[in-house]
Amino acid sequence: MINVAIVGAGGIARRHVEALGKLANVRIVAVMDIVPERAHSMATAVGATAYSSIDDCLERADVVYVLTPPSTHRALCLRAMEAGKHVMCEKPIASSIPDAEAIVAGAHRYNVKLMIAFNMRFRKAGLMLKQAFDSGKLGRVYNFWIHRMGPSVSGYNWRTDPQLLCGVAIESMSHDIDQIRWIAGEIADVRATVFESRSDLPGYDTDANVALSLANGGMAVLHVSWASPLGHNARGLIGTEGAVMVDGPNMWDWQYFHTKTTDMLHEEISVINDMLATTDSYLEETTHFIECVENNTKPAITGEDGLKALRVSHAILQSGREGVVVKTSTEC
Repeated sequence: MINVAIVGAGGIARRHVEALGKLANVRIVAVMDIVPERAHSMATAVGATAYSSIDDCLERADVVYVLTPPSTHRALCLRAMEAGKHVMCEKPIASSIPDAEAIVAGAHRYNVKLMIAFNMRFRKAGLMLKQAFDSGKLGRVYNFWIHRMGPSVSGYNWRTDPQLLCGVAIESMSHDIDQIRWIAGEIADVRATVFESRSDLPGYDTDANVALSLANGGMAVLHVSWASPLGHNARGLIGTEGAVMVDGPNMWDWQYFHTKTTDMLHEEISVINDMLATTDSYLEETTHFIECVENNTKPAITGEDGLKALRVSHAILQSGREGVVVKTSTEC
């Protein structure tokens, strides 16, 4: 039996807790949150004990899920690692590059497993895009494009809290950056225009148009908005012998998969209904991580993956500020 401590009992924690609850070989033994009522509510629901400090709950756990805002990840991850606990860390790995580097180094120093929760790698739409890329049916794939828009958060949200502020380039686009790296390979450089639509929140970026050069000679384009009343999501691959695309009505929903190769007379469209509200990807993600812990194998998504994505996010912000092309490092 793998004993799990949940650190951070906010909205995303509910998805992770639901997935963990479906595994017969896992028991949630602790829930920690700085808001006691929140920790108590979640702990009561899963038959665990509520805590207000990570130090108080580590002794009972084999694995720690760090599900707090990214600027808090460094201290919490390192504390868990020092105690010899394996860590699932919600994306992005951190807000700052030094914090991310310290987390990655900690996993190696204390010889524990670290997985970054890039959940989109386990979504049906992403897996279909990767299969199309890997199959060779598109020929040489040279263009990866992503268009995603929807409304920003309303009311209180940690992303807009001045003490925790984290805009779209670091928080949300980390998913898109990781997907590009996972499917098409490393990113070589970045050209970006970044916009802050909230005049009351200086430093809170909500929109970005980004052109990426890939190390394999290809290109990628990102257009993301957290400030659009309209929601839409589409992304695809273009190759020398065909193209594929997924699209849907909201920022994180994919309804259709489109395919057309040069030897096809007509485009094929299949209904995939890969909706965030009903996806099994959290279950697939946590099943994989728990199996890695049990079998002493390397997670598919490492701390290095989180660090590389964060470096691209910071390159986007730098390019937007300075109006320059920013080269990105693939070294960790």
